[in-house]
Amino acid sequence: MPVRVNFGSAVASTNRAAIERAMKVTTTPHVDGAWSWVDSTTVDFRPQGFWPAGTKVSVQFGSTSRTLDFSIGDDHEIVVDATTHMMSVYENGTLIKKLASGTGKPGDATYGGTMAIMDMVPHIEMTSCAIGLQCTKGGPGWYDLQTYHDLQLTDSGTFIHSAWWDTSLGKANVSHGCVHLSEADAAYLWNIVQVGDPVTINGTNQKVSQSNGYADYTLSWSQWLSNSAAGVQMF
Repeated sequence: MPVRVNFGSAVASTNRAAIERAMKVTTTPHVDGAWSWVDSTTVDFRPQGFWPAGTKVSVQFGSTSRTLDFSIGDDHEIVVDATTHMMSVYENGTLIKKLASGTGKPGDATYGGTMAIMDMVPHIEMTSCAIGLQCTKGGPGWYDLQTYHDLQLTDSGTFIHSAWWDTSLGKANVSHGCVHLSEADAAYLWNIVQVGDPVTINGTNQKVSQSNGYADYTLSWSQWLSNSAAGVQMF
């Protein structure tokens, strides 16, 4: 997950380098990183790679008294392959579990790319009406389902969640864009991950937008620096 700063009004391109330099990010142990503009009112900070586990991060916002301090948690990474219908769970770079999964069916492809877990919600009632698909009970595509151990990946509503009704896990993609797991596997994953952990989804034809949640690592480092006014911070 990046450090994200939202401004109340658009920031002129001529002011961005000075603003980036004024927002000092220090880390223990040291990790180089850079601010990069998502749009004219939003700027994010990330290192080239994922934050190393245990890193202590401190952000000083110019000459104000406002600071942000946090520590990076354990190293857990999730990789979903939409073509093999499998999810790989990594801990400290080692594969610890493979889970049968399912992603979006044709026409409802799951977003591909690298996203950070935005939120963890124990229970959600997911309906076709909520996503503008079908609000008439019994109509084509109508559904009203209870899901558990929901991990939010995008602002637009992509989740990893339990799908007790999905009999195609590990075999086919039948969802409306979410990542399906069995109830047992969704509970297993829930007890390992935390907000900010990276989830990479491969094998889809729909790429996530950087601004749709926290998808900064979908950009290469050169792409990231191309939207930075001051470049790499090295304090």
